[in-house]
Parts: sequence; structure tokens; C-alpha cells
Amino acid sequence: MSCRPPANHTYLAIGQDLFSVNEYVTSQYNYSLHQQLNSTNDTSTNGERSGLSISNFVPSTFMVYTDLETLKGLWEPTDYGSGVEYADGMLDLYPSQNPNTQHSTQSSTGLQIGLWLNGTQGCFSICAGEMDDQIQLLVSYLERSRASKIFLRLGYEFDNPSFGYSDDPAMYILAFRKIVSDCREHLSDEALGRVLFVWHSWAAPMAKKSLSLAKFYPGDEFVDWIGVSIFQQVYAWSPYWGGSMSDVENVLEFAKKHDKPTIIAESTPFGGIELKQASNDTKLFLADNEYDHDDWGRWFGKVIDVINKYDIGMLCYINCNWENQPMWHKVGFGQTLLSSNPHVMSQWYEKIIKNGVVNRTFLASGSLENCGANPGIIDLDGSNIQSNGKGILGLSHFYSFILVPFLVVSGAFFVPYFILGGHKARSGRSSVRERRPLLSSMDESTRASPAQ
Repeated sequence: MSCRPPANHTYLAIGQDLFSVNEYVTSQYNYSLHQQLNSTNDTSTNGERSGLSISNFVPSTFMVYTDLETLKGLWEPTDYGSGVEYADGMLDLYPSQNPNTQHSTQSSTGLQIGLWLNGTQGCFSICAGEMDDQIQLLVSYLERSRASKIFLRLGYEFDNPSFGYSDDPAMYILAFRKIVSDCREHLSDEALGRVLFVWHSWAAPMAKKSLSLAKFYPGDEFVDWIGVSIFQQVYAWSPYWGGSMSDVENVLEFAKKHDKPTIIAESTPFGGIELKQASNDTKLFLADNEYDHDDWGRWFGKVIDVINKYDIGMLCYINCNWENQPMWHKVGFGQTLLSSNPHVMSQWYEKIIKNGVVNRTFLASGSLENCGANPGIIDLDGSNIQSNGKGILGLSHFYSFILVPFLVVSGAFFVPYFILGGHKARSGRSSVRERRPLLSSMDESTRASPAQ
């Protein structure tokens, strides 16, 4: 089952590191509480002030990254230079508040895992059986994970020229199929029912004009969801390499043709919400041309238009200050914390938290347990909120608001990348001759000619 939500419903996911996810939830809770305090209708009918729980602002899904070589960032923390990745840590931040979950330890929240496969060389190692032990470790994690659902992006942004899959798309297909097949063979029926396999395009120009989405596609049997990235494609000044809306729509039309639910798997306004990290070329464009000065409408509004046009099933927003992360410093992503911009924060509250977009409902934590059938919409007036009997500021709130942020900032929660061993890429490179026996098992319709 794909767990496609009902029409006009979209799961909300937030990433992509532990601190940024926690910042999102706490800042949204803080903002909503102040909106309630400032409201003239801030008391319930029995005369008592209605109370919101922090659990009301937990998204349906947390984003996290790992690589098949090490699998760090799942059951133990790591930092690739882009903040602390720690899937289990994210689930620990906001444990299930729903007594009806299948297991008492199961989280109401899902995971969206980006699994790096290390380009064509990594795919060759997978298909040659050299990574079987790592695949079994991955299977073990998926089996025991407390996440309500897991969206596994295998070799995410496979068509990004810098990611190394473009010289042999057929090898990527084989690796994708092998991991899916191994998971289906070794996972229990219950665990397999919680894992969805995502095929994710970067929705920008490919390395060669001879390449196409079809040449990378593993087949309907192996793909549950189709993903797309949206960074700067919505901008009129997006450079050629950054893609355009036609690139995004090409992927979404491909998904429609294959009847697959769609996920905006990575998204953030490139250049920053306020364009403070915009490139020099962008600044020249902005100086010479009219453009939308509304920090919300310029990017967020256009992304919502895409969501409505294609009935996108999941929106994954990367909420972070990229400039503070060594991997992304001065790359150009900029400041994209929602809380950094009052106008954007206000619009997010009205349109996403309060579901103010016409004919669109954004789904939060707990919605994946029944695939969006009973979304449990947040009632910010307090009449629909279910109390856990512990009051608004219980132990879980102390843990989320005080203890975890303190540990993260102090460094006690951070396990340095070099201590964990970092990401060790396999040395060497497979030749076409080595790969040919593996490729021979593919049918002609899905085989692409490997680069010489």
C-alpha cells in the first residue's frame, strides 16, 4: 500500500537535522501560543483558557540522511557537516501521544530517509553483493524502527550530474531494485507495510541530453512514490543548471503517467527567504527587473500552487540556517528558518498550521498511522484538542524545550564527525567490462548504454 493521502491532503515533513527540526516545532508552538494569548477569543466556553500541546505542531514526518556505507545517522548520531543527523533521536524528541498506536513504543511520526548510494561505483558494489551486510543492517533498522511510516529515498537526486549516477543509469536501476527486493524478502509483513520506496529526481538539467527520466526508472513494481526537489526552479532568474518549472512539471507529469503519489522530497528557497545569499548574477537580475518583493509569495506561494495543481502527497521543507553549517556555508542556500522572517511565520501559521489554503489540508503527526484518512486537524481555538492528562507543560515539554536544546547547544549531544569515522567513499572505480555481466540481466526497455 502506497499510503497515498486523500485528495487535497498533503503530509507535512520537516528537516533536515535534529536541531532544525526541534527549532521548527518549538518556534511554531511558541508563535501559536502568542497568537492565542493575543486573541480576543482566547478562553474556552467553560471559562478556562484553552491549551495547545506541543504535540499539535509535530509534522507528520521528520527528514534525515544517511549513507549505505556507514548507515550513521539512524540509530546513532553523526554530522556530515550539515547538522546532527539522528533518526532515532528525532523520534525520541516527540514520542507518540496516541494510545491507539499498534505498539506502545511506536511513534506517531514518520521518517523520510535520504539514502546515499555513492554514485555508479556504489551501485556496482551493491549489485556485486559487496554491500549485502550493510543492506541487512538497513533491513534490521527498518524492522525495529518506531516510525509510523518510513519513506526511503534510494540514491536521492539520481539525475543530479554531480552525484555520479549519470554515467550508467542502468546500474542505478539494478541497485535500486536489489535494495527493494532485499527489503521485501527479509522484512516482516508488518514492517514492510510501513516502508515506502521513493524514486527522487532533482528536477533540473541532466548531465547529457541523451539522458531521460525513463532511463533511470526502476519500474512501477519497485517504486511507491516519485519525488522532486524544488529550490530555485520557481524563480524567473533561476540559472540553467538550477532548473525551471518545466523541469519540475516534467517529473510530476511522469508520476501522473505512472499513477504514483508525489512528494516534494527536498525544498527550501535558494538564496534564503529574504534572498540575502543570492548570487551576484541574481542580484544583477533583481536590480534590472521587476520581481515579487513578498517574501512569502515569491517562493512559498508558488510552491503551494504546484501542490494544488498536482495534488502533491507530501511536502518536505528544509527549515535551517544553511550558512551556519560547514557543508553549506557560502554555497548560496542562505537562511531558511521560518522563524527568521515575521511575515513568513505569520503566513505559515495562517496557511499551513491553520490550513488556510483553499481546498488543501496539511497533515501533522499521527496522520500517517491511517494514511491521512482521519487527519485530526489542529483546532487552535482549543475545542478539539485531546489532553494527555499531564497538562501543557509536562515532562515531555521539559525534555523538548529545555534538556535537548541545552545538550545540542552545549555539544554533549553532538558526536563529532571525525570521531564517528565520517563518510568513507570506496576507492577505485568499476569498468564497463566489470559491470556488463550485471547489466545483461536487464530487459532492453530499461537498459541504458553505459558511458565508456
